[in-house]
Amino acid sequence: MELVSKFAESLKDLMYDHQLTTEKLSTDTTISDSSINTWLTGNANYLPSVPYVILLADYFKCSVEYLIGLEEKNYLPNPKPCPPFSNRFRIAVTSKGFSLYKLSKRINMGTGNFYRWISGEREPSLDSLVRIAKVLDCSIDYLLGRGD
Repeated sequence: MELVSKFAESLKDLMYDHQLTTEKLSTDTTISDSSINTWLTGNANYLPSVPYVILLADYFKCSVEYLIGLEEKNYLPNPKPCPPFSNRFRIAVTSKGFSLYKLSKRINMGTGNFYRWISGEREPSLDSLVRIAKVLDCSIDYLLGRGD
């Protein structure tokens, strides 16, 4: 999975640039050493959950796209605090002129997922956010409310 390897490489680079060990990053973020080490190996079946991605992006003061290796430059050095995803998702979809039905058809995902996200019952995966941002032609940080 390309996203997993890009994230692993980006996390390694950020840790190197900030002269961080796994233990120091774990202490500073309260993310377990084992999770960080798993991400650093680029295990093809393991991406961090969105709350961990936000925590890391906030810690490194970078955009989510930069953190996961989709952008080469950090365009978001001062992110805003994230509102609840349920609110932000609804705003992002309607402001981009989509209905949930139209979005579900474009990304080939059932609307049931969207309704669970809007109700706050569940959070999307990082992979789902990447797919949605691509269709809506916006950044993941915009979807999460971290940026404009």
